Amino acid sequence: MDAANGRKILIVDTDAAAAASLTAFLDEHGYSSQTVGNYQQALTAVQNWKPDLVILNILIQAFNPLDFINEVKKNPFTERQKIIIFSQTPKTNIVTGPAPSVRGYLTKPVDFEALKAALLKAAPPQAGRQQTVMVADDDTEFSDLVKMFLEANNYRAVVVNNALAVLDVMQSEEPDALLLDLMMPGKDGFRIMEEMQDSASTSNIPIIVLSALRLDNYQERGVLTGLPEIVARELPRDLLLKLIEEQTGAASAAPAPGAPEAPKPVRPRVLMADDQTELLYLMKEMIEYAGFEVITAVDGAEAMKAVFETSPDIIVLDYNMPRKNGLEVAQDLKNNPLFAHIPIIIVTAYGEKHAKLKGLSMGIDDYLIKPVDADELVARIRMILKRNKQVLDTNPLSKLPGNPSIQARVEREIAKNSQFAVLYLDLNNFKAYNDTYGFEAGDRVLKATANLLVKLTIQNEDSQDFIGHIGGDDFIVVTEFARSEELARRITHAFDEIAPSFYSKTDREAGHIVAADRQGNIKKFPFLSIAIGIVHNTARPLLSFAQVSNIGTELKKGAKASDKSHYIVDRRKD
Repeated sequence: MDAANGRKILIVDTDAAAAASLTAFLDEHGYSSQTVGNYQQALTAVQNWKPDLVILNILIQAFNPLDFINEVKKNPFTERQKIIIFSQTPKTNIVTGPAPSVRGYLTKPVDFEALKAALLKAAPPQAGRQQTVMVADDDTEFSDLVKMFLEANNYRAVVVNNALAVLDVMQSEEPDALLLDLMMPGKDGFRIMEEMQDSASTSNIPIIVLSALRLDNYQERGVLTGLPEIVARELPRDLLLKLIEEQTGAASAAPAPGAPEAPKPVRPRVLMADDQTELLYLMKEMIEYAGFEVITAVDGAEAMKAVFETSPDIIVLDYNMPRKNGLEVAQDLKNNPLFAHIPIIIVTAYGEKHAKLKGLSMGIDDYLIKPVDADELVARIRMILKRNKQVLDTNPLSKLPGNPSIQARVEREIAKNSQFAVLYLDLNNFKAYNDTYGFEAGDRVLKATANLLVKLTIQNEDSQDFIGHIGGDDFIVVTEFARSEELARRITHAFDEIAPSFYSKTDREAGHIVAADRQGNIKKFPFLSIAIGIVHNTARPLLSFAQVSNIGTELKKGAKASDKSHYIVDRRKD
C-alpha cells in the first residue's frame, strides 16, 4: 500500500471483465484507478485527471489505439504521459495454443525469405494455375510492399486495408492463402479468424499472421508503439506489478554505493527576460522543474548579452523592459544571422495590440498575455522547440530528411564516440530504368525504396536509427554497428524480392531490359538492385563527415560490381 502512495492509473479498455479484474488488482496494491473506453473521454482524462500511468488495451475495438497514443504524444500538455500496453485475451490460443489455427506467424518488420518459405508451405505452386494470396492489413505502405513481393514471386495479390471488408472480399476472391494483421481498427485479426471458422467457404483457407505484436511475451519496447507491451492470455501479475512500479516510480531505489553516476540528459536551454524579478524567479523555478535549463535577464541589454554568451534554444521576452524592450531585443536578434533561427515568445499586457502586429511582421513565434500560466508556457515552449527541430530539408518525394540533417546526424554520432555504422545505399541500373519506363515510374521506385528502408529499419517510435535521402537514388541509414550487417542483409534480400514487380510482364520473363548506357551504347541491363557500403568506427576512428562520406562512396562503388543487390563492410584497420 505504501509503495503505491496514492498513484493514479488510467485504464483504457472496453472489456468490462478484464478492466474489473485489473481494477481489483490495482486496488489490492494501493493504486487509485479509473476505467474509460471512449476515445474522447480517454484524452480528457489524461489531460485533466493527470494519471501517473495509462494502461492501454492495444486490441481495443472502439477506436484506433495508435491514434490515441499519437494524440497524447503530440499534445504539449500530455506528451510526457507514461503509457504501457497491456492486453489480456484468451484468443491468443488461436495463434500460440496447442493446436493453432495459423500456418505461420511472422513478426514485423517481416523477413521476406521467411515469408516466402511460409507461403510455399501454405499455398504450394500448382502447375498451370496462379495462386491467389490475400493481404489484410490497414498499413497501406506495408501492404503495398507485400503486394510487390507477391507479384514478383508470381502470386496474384489481393489487398484489403479495411478490416470490415475482409470476409466479403475473401468469399468473392477465394484466395489460396491469407496474410493477416492481428491489429486492425474496427475488427481485429482474432475476430476475423473466428468468423472464418464459422463459414465452410473460408474455414480451410491457410492463414499466415504478419503482426507487430509478440504474443504471450513481454517487450520493453513493443515494435508497434515503442511502449512497454504485454499481450497475453492470462494476467502476468508479478510482471505487471513490477512494470507498474517501475513506470510510476513506486519502486525507485537509490544507486548502489560506489556506482558511477548516470550521465545527465542534455536539457533545452531557455532564456527568460523580465524586469519583475519576483515573477521571473518564480517562473524560472517552475520551468526548471519541467526539465529545462533556465538563464535569466532583468532587462533587454542583459538579455542580449546572455544570448551571445549562452546561445539558448528558445527565448521568452517581456515586452515592457528597461534599456531595450522585448521587441527591440527580438529585432536585433532577427537581424543577426547567428541568432535569427532562435524562436522567440513575447509576453505582453492585455491590449498591447500594436506590439503583436509589429512582432508578427518580424517573425515572432508566439505571444502570451499576462498573467502567464506556467503550464501553458511550458507547453508552448515544448511545442515550439519540437516544431523548430523539424529541419526544412525534407526530400519532397520520399519525405525523408535531406543533406543538412544527414550531416548533423553523422557528426552527432562521431561526437558521441559510440559504436555506430553508416549505410550508404545506391540503386543499380536506375538510369536505364528511368530511360525505359519514364520518370513517374522512377519516382514510384524511389518511394518504394524509401518505404522499404523505413519498414525494415525503424522498428518502433523510440528507434534511434536514422534514414536520410541524399538525393536521386542515393540513401543513407545510421544505426548501431551491432545490427548494421544484418540490416544490410535484410535490405538487399527484400529489395531483390520486390524488384521484378517494377517491370512489365514481358521484361520480367526476359529477365532484363534493353537501353542505352551513359556512352550511348545499346546494351542489356539486369533488374534494379541495391548496393550498400557499410562504414563503421569499430576498426578505425571516424573523425569527420567528409571522411565517412568518402569511405561510403568507395565501398558503395565496390558493392555495385555485383549483378544483384550486395553489401560491403569496411574491414580495413587503417
